[in-house]
Amino acid sequence: MSRRNSHRASHDEADLPVLLEALGVARAQWTSRLRALTTTDFARSARHPRLDQPMRLIDHCVFVAEHDDHHLGRILQLLGDR
Repeated sequence: MSRRNSHRASHDEADLPVLLEALGVARAQWTSRLRALTTTDFARSARHPRLDQPMRLIDHCVFVAEHDDHHLGRILQLLGDR
């Protein structure tokens, strides 16, 4: 696994409020799209390109939520270290 896209986006150099705002906007767009889907849509699966594993949409949603939670936890750690 690589963090190529994160490095390209220069997330490590960005201001925290800017990153958190961007995360909030992205998550609002994502959840808006998800609300328009059906139960059948959530049961569909596709192969995750980076993990090379079959994944249902609902599993991908959990994966993304846990990934975001990891980053938010790390941000809180870093803020506590100040």
